[in-house]
Amino acid sequence: MTIFFDSRKEYCKSPFGAVESGTRILFRAGVERRAVLKEMILAIYPDNGAECHVRGSWTDLRDGSDFYSFEWETNKEGLFFYYFIADYYDGRRERSKSSQLTVYLRDYRVPEWLRNGVMYQIFPDRFARSAQYVIPALDREYRIHENWNDLPDYKPDAAGVIRNNDFFGGNLKGMVEMLPYLKDLGVTVLYLNPIVEAYSNHRYDTADFKNVDPILGSVDDFRTLCQESGKLGIRILLDGVFNHTGSDSIYFNKYGRYAAIGAYQSKDSIYYPWYQFTHYPDKYHAWWGIETLPHVNETEGTYLDHIIRGDDSVIKFWMSCGASGFRIDVADELPSAFLEELRSTLKGIDRNAAIIGEVWEDASNKISYGERRRYLLGKELDSVMNYPLKDALIRFVAYERDAAAFSSVVCSLWENYPPAAFSSLMNILGTHDTARILTILGIKDELYRLTKDEKARLLLTEDQRGAAVARLFLALMIWAFMPGIPCIYYGDEIGMQGAEDPFNRKCFDFKNADLDMHGFYKKLLALRNGIPDIGNYDFRPVMAERSIFIFSRCSGGRAVFVAVNTGKEREEFSLQTDCGANFESRLSVGEFQTVETGGYLLGSCSGVIIFTGE
Repeated sequence: MTIFFDSRKEYCKSPFGAVESGTRILFRAGVERRAVLKEMILAIYPDNGAECHVRGSWTDLRDGSDFYSFEWETNKEGLFFYYFIADYYDGRRERSKSSQLTVYLRDYRVPEWLRNGVMYQIFPDRFARSAQYVIPALDREYRIHENWNDLPDYKPDAAGVIRNNDFFGGNLKGMVEMLPYLKDLGVTVLYLNPIVEAYSNHRYDTADFKNVDPILGSVDDFRTLCQESGKLGIRILLDGVFNHTGSDSIYFNKYGRYAAIGAYQSKDSIYYPWYQFTHYPDKYHAWWGIETLPHVNETEGTYLDHIIRGDDSVIKFWMSCGASGFRIDVADELPSAFLEELRSTLKGIDRNAAIIGEVWEDASNKISYGERRRYLLGKELDSVMNYPLKDALIRFVAYERDAAAFSSVVCSLWENYPPAAFSSLMNILGTHDTARILTILGIKDELYRLTKDEKARLLLTEDQRGAAVARLFLALMIWAFMPGIPCIYYGDEIGMQGAEDPFNRKCFDFKNADLDMHGFYKKLLALRNGIPDIGNYDFRPVMAERSIFIFSRCSGGRAVFVAVNTGKEREEFSLQTDCGANFESRLSVGEFQTVETGGYLLGSCSGVIIFTGE
C-alpha cells in the first residue's frame, strides 16, 4: 500500500505553501480503497521539537482512494516538518515521506518596489569613468590602468600575493552620467558592490564604513547619485559588509596608516573588543583565514552601536544619504540577533527600505555553522539572492534539458518561501562571484579545466557564442517573468564574456556591445515593465515534460505565459486560461507557430511569451 499525498495540490493541502502564523491548515491524505485501514495520523513537529499527532477523519473517495482530512494551526513562527502514518488492522504501519512547512509572522511585508522592479548590479571600479572627477593623491599602494580595456591584474606579485590593488578609475560621477542609459534599459534599482573606502578594488575589506573610497568620489557624489537616480525612479541598494573589516582600516590599522589607534596597535583601542585575537597582535580570527579580512564580533556592544544603534550609525548614515536599503554580504555568517536588530532599525528609518541576504542555497531551511537559520520568518531579511534558480536554469538550458528537474527546483522555492519573499527574490544569472553567463553557456564544463592564463585569453568561438546566445535568450525569458526582481550583472546585456574573478570584472565596454543582445534585453524588460504590479501576479507551473517548460503569471483577467523548449526535438503544447481566448504572442525566439489543432509548436531551442486577457 502507498499513502497518497501531494503538498502542491490544493486538495491535499490548503492553503498552499508557507503560511502566516495563526493560519488553520487543511491536510488530506489517502490510501487505496481496498486497504483495511484502522487509523490515519498526521505527525507534525517543529524543527528540533516535540512531535504532535492529529487523528484524521474519513473525507471522501477520490480517484480510487479513501482520503482522510486533518486540521492544524500554530501561533508560533518557525520551520515545521510533517508526515502521515497509516495503521492497518493486520498490524502493518506505513509512513509517508516528510514535507516542510514554513510558518512566518503575520506582519511580514516586503517593499512593493522590490518585487515590481528590475535590478542592475554594478562593480563600481569597472562601470563608468567620468572625466569630471580627478582622483586625489592617496597614501596607499595602488595602480590606475590608463587603458579602460586592459585585463585586470590576476597574477601574484614578486612576493606571491594577489593584492587586488589595480584600479580602472570607475567613479560615482560616471554612474550619474550613465543613468539615462540605465533608465532606457528599464532599470529601477541599482545594486552597488561596496563603495566605502578600502585598500582593494573589490572593497570588501572596509577601511572606513562611513566614507566613500576617494578613487570613486565623495559622500556628496553619492548623495548626488541618489538624487539624480531618484528623479528617474531608480533606487540605490548598497552592499552591507558587516562580518569583517580590512586589516588596513581605521578599526584594525595593522599598517599604521590611519591616525586612530587600531585594535592591532593597542588593547586599549576602542576597537579592540570588535576582534578576536588568539595571540596578540599577530594571530586573530579572519574571514576564511584571509589575514587582510579580520573577522568582527557582530554582537559586541560598541560594534552594534557603530553599525546599527548609534544616532550616526553606519546604517542611519547611508540611509540619510539616499540609499534605499542593503544587500547583506555573507548573511550566513552573521548572527540572527544581528540581522534582527539590523532589520528592526532599518524598517524604523524607512518601512519601505529593503534588506536582501547573500544566501546560495534554499534560505528557508539553511543550516549554517550548526544553526538552522530563520532568514525568512519575518524578523531578519526581506529576501535573498536566488542562486538555486540560477544554477537550475543553467542546467536546464545548457546541460540536462530536463524540464521536470528544473520545475522541481522552482516549485520547491515556491512552496518553501513565504509569498512576500518568493515574489521579491533577487533573480540572478551572474554576479561578481561567478563567471559571465554567456561564457558559462558557451564553454560549459570546459571552463573549469582551464588554467588562469587560459581563462585570461578566453574568448568564445563563433560556434560556441552562437549556441550560448540561443541558450541565453531562453534563460532570459524565464528569468524576466519568474517571481522576483530580475537582476542584470553589468555588461551581461551587451554580451560581455569572462571566467570567474577577476575576468568577470572587466570594464563595461559599450563600444564593443552586441547590439542585438542589448535590444533583446530592452524589449524583454519593456514587456515586463509594461505590466502594472507584475510583482503581485500569481505564479503557476503549467507544463514540465521532456525539454519543454511552461509557466504563467496571472492576475484578475490577465495572464502571461512563458514557454521554452531547450531540447533538440519540436514540441507541441496547448494553453488554457480563465482570462479570455485572445492569445497574443508578444516575443518569440527560434521556431514558433500555431498548429491546426489550435495549439502551438516550439522548435528546438525556441521560446515564446504569450499575453492573454484584458
